[in-house]
Amino acid sequence: MIAATSLTLTACQQGSSPEPGPEMGNAVAQPSPAATGADGRVIELPAATAEISDMEVSGDVLGLRSETTLTIGTVGEIESGDATELSVDAACGDLTVTGTTFVLPCGDEVRLIDAANPADEEIRDVSDAAPATVAALLSTGELIVGNDREAEVTVYRDGEDPETIAVAAPTTQMIAVQVAGSPDSVIRTYNPDTTIQDIDWTNDRQGGTLRLGIGLGQMSGGPDGLVLASDNSGSQLTVYTADDVIRLHQTAPVDESPWGVAWDETNRWAWIASTAENSLAAYDISTGVPLEEHRLSSVADAHNIVFLSDGTLVAASATGDGLQVIDNPAAVG
Repeated sequence: MIAATSLTLTACQQGSSPEPGPEMGNAVAQPSPAATGADGRVIELPAATAEISDMEVSGDVLGLRSETTLTIGTVGEIESGDATELSVDAACGDLTVTGTTFVLPCGDEVRLIDAANPADEEIRDVSDAAPATVAALLSTGELIVGNDREAEVTVYRDGEDPETIAVAAPTTQMIAVQVAGSPDSVIRTYNPDTTIQDIDWTNDRQGGTLRLGIGLGQMSGGPDGLVLASDNSGSQLTVYTADDVIRLHQTAPVDESPWGVAWDETNRWAWIASTAENSLAAYDISTGVPLEEHRLSSVADAHNIVFLSDGTLVAASATGDGLQVIDNPAAVG
């Protein structure tokens, strides 16, 4: 459980978000300098799928999203060329994962893809919420869908009519995180106004809204309601909990232009990738003040980082610099 000392909470607001300042929001990861000495090993990907815009993991199975392809397989299968490649529309939205299912929103449908058998794909009709650009599948089977145009999300429950919930803004990223003994928490963000909000989906209403720094990059979930996010413009790692309502617990200064974030369950560290420095930094967040514990060098433009079930760190370049694989990262460097 995260220590909750010295909380720097912004007031939670039901249904509205603070007005952004003139230089807030719309953060974009800075282009990286050429990478030299990336730790671990780097797998060169085929040119057609080398620019990875999104990456998720289920156990040891990776989902790599390039413009028109979703590649699914283990590191070994990707390296040998034996991974499964699925065609996707370039307009499909943000890739997420729940358990063994990769979730890809694509306009008037959401594709649910089994990590162990990618050919076993389920299509959910979400035309009521089209064009779907974000989707979160809950561990209990509900599907929540939104988009980057409208300030609403729609909850799909088996055997029931869809329920639309007004939220504070359109949505550019949405994830579900499990909470021990409680329903999953659902968190949405909106890049243009750099806000983060929980969705009280069990009561069909929006939750509290907080300002996330001055220019959010990416968020990622962890155990028991943990949410990590990068403040790209403010060069910060931010640590939230969402076990009942979204709360900011910790921030830490990091290298310039942080983007990808991931929880390392093996070492109990929060990792963040900074594109301006080609760095990967790990923080212990157990004491109330994040402490840097380890530092590695990344491939260029590492926009996405994940951890396999065995603790292996994987970083994916958005500009074709390769798939970086670091076994036992705490022992490297």
